[in-house]
Amino acid sequence: MDARKHITLLDIMVDGRFLCQLRYTKRGLPKMQDGEIVEVHNHKDLEAFVLEQRPSLKGKKFSIEVANQQVFNR
Repeated sequence: MDARKHITLLDIMVDGRFLCQLRYTKRGLPKMQDGEIVEVHNHKDLEAFVLEQRPSLKGKKFSIEVANQQVFNR
């Protein structure tokens, strides 16, 4: 079993401007896209995670972008 912990970096945007980057450690579901296996995350779970981490965003329009970085932490 791989002892590394998978971390996905989420960019949080408000009104098209970068607000912060959060580390999301839950794994998404694997999916084949353009010949590569990528992880697909449930948007509702991501939204709940962001609101848990940043309660000041409740009631505001924000977008969640998965950063183009893959981080593996031991």
